Amino acid sequence: MISKTDKIVAHDLRDLITRLYKRLHKEISNTEQMSVAEQNVLYQLTLKAHLLPSELCAQLNISSQYMSQVLNRLEDLKFIARKSSPSDKRKTQVTLTKSGRIKISDSRKEREQWLADMLSKNYSTEDKAAIKKVITLLNILTEQ
Repeated sequence: MISKTDKIVAHDLRDLITRLYKRLHKEISNTEQMSVAEQNVLYQLTLKAHLLPSELCAQLNISSQYMSQVLNRLEDLKFIARKSSPSDKRKTQVTLTKSGRIKISDSRKEREQWLADMLSKNYSTEDKAAIKKVITLLNILTEQ
């Protein structure tokens, strides 16, 4: 049975994750003025080497028309490449380019650096140990 406390903790955790996600996106340099959708497409392509536009639409809950605009922009920025599928020439696969992989890597490094700076400035050694323990506990949520 879900208790009232469970609901409060779930709400607070969701709220914290949302605010931290927004803050992390704000902290990265975004000289290309990439949208969240464009950043999310790049991230999805780090998880799987190549995806069809329809797969990206489904994963990100984006319409095919908007996805087309996103992919055109990322291709203009040289972050993705499109090529015909080897198994079905009618389908186009989307892959990260070297520039796209560098962009993702640089963004991750910036976010991790910002987080490390914030942890260093705001928390004691004991606090950081407690945070690490909570992270271990919360990882269970990703495994179910």
